[in-house]
Amino acid sequence: MYFVLGAFPHGEIRLTDDRRPPTADRANSGRRSSVSGRKMKPILILGLGNPLQGDDGVGCRVVQALQARPLPNNVEVLDGGTPGIGLLNLIEGRARVIIVDAAEMGLAPGEFRRFTANQVTLTGAAQRLSLHRSGVADALALAQALNLQLPEIVFFGVQPASVEWRASLSPTVHDAVPRVIDAILDELSQSMKSEG
Repeated sequence: MYFVLGAFPHGEIRLTDDRRPPTADRANSGRRSSVSGRKMKPILILGLGNPLQGDDGVGCRVVQALQARPLPNNVEVLDGGTPGIGLLNLIEGRARVIIVDAAEMGLAPGEFRRFTANQVTLTGAAQRLSLHRSGVADALALAQALNLQLPEIVFFGVQPASVEWRASLSPTVHDAVPRVIDAILDELSQSMKSEG
C-alpha cells in the first residue's frame, strides 16, 4: 500500500490508496502486475514542457506528431505539460514510460540523448540534466524517498536553442523532431520485443 498526493490541472488534489479496487479510469488494458495482480496500464509515451516557451515545448510537439501515427494498442501517448511532482500520478501503474523533454545538456541545439531514470536522479544530475521546468528529477527523488515502485523509465532529452516566450520551436529543434520520433519508435520496438 502507498499513498500519492498530487496536484492536477484544475487545482484539485487526489490521495491515491493503492488498495482500492481498479476503477474504470484506472483499469486500462495491459499486462498484470506481479505485485497486485492488477492489469498494468499501457506503455506511456509522455511529452513534457510548455509549448508557449519555444523549445521547452519540444516534448509536446513530439507527442502531437506521434498521436497522428498508428501505434500498438498497448501504447498511450500523452502531452503531460509541466506536471512537477504530479508526474508520479501520470506514471502510476505503468510497466514502462518513455519521456521526452527539453534538457540543458550543453550540446548543440536540436541534439538529443537517451537517459535512464537512474542517470537523471544521480547526485548532481538535476543540475546537469535540467529537464526544463518539469520537476522530473524532483518527482523521481520524491518517489525514491517514499520507496514508491516506479516503472521502467527512459528519457529523451532534447537540447533547446531558446526557451523564450513564443509558440514555435526554433528551426534546429523543429528539424530534430523527426529524429527524436524515430529514436522513440526504436525504443518502443525494442521494449516490445523484450516483452515478446
